[in-house]
Amino acid sequence: MKLPLIAAFALAATANSALAGGVAFRFGDDSFGVSVAGDLSSESSAQFDWLHHEDDAELVSLGLYANGRRGALTGRVGAKAVTLTADDSGFDGGAVAFGGDLSLPINDVLRLRSGIYYGPEATGFSDVDGYREWSISAEISIFQNSAIQLGFGDIEFDAEKGGEFDFEDGPFVRLQLRL
Repeated sequence: MKLPLIAAFALAATANSALAGGVAFRFGDDSFGVSVAGDLSSESSAQFDWLHHEDDAELVSLGLYANGRRGALTGRVGAKAVTLTADDSGFDGGAVAFGGDLSLPINDVLRLRSGIYYGPEATGFSDVDGYREWSISAEISIFQNSAIQLGFGDIEFDAEKGGEFDFEDGPFVRLQLRL
């Protein structure tokens, strides 16, 4: 676990020089993670995520997105490569998932967010036969460059031999720092 955590913090520390974006820390009942995200241009973005599950599982994803706006509604659509290494179960593999997320401001302080990603069996490899992720949250601005999200989400991998691995299923808190 130490090497991925060190790598995540190193990426977080260099995020400002690599991309105009930010860093986020995510806490769930069974998981902890770090995200580094930023804009590649005014119409595209990238995001790197590392999540650790208490059952010695690691999730790493890298996504590329097209950013958009329709009135007050903002969002992005794209694809991300997601890998899973689970020491205890021997469940290793990944998938390419397609989807996006939306954000709707309610006022200067509150914003509603949702996202959904799907990786069908055809995009899975090794022990993974499919991937599903969804979330819904409320984001509360702390200052102009920081926010906290309170939400509920599910991250689930389907096993090639049947069954599934629920990486996250329940409430989460996410602290965002915009650099």
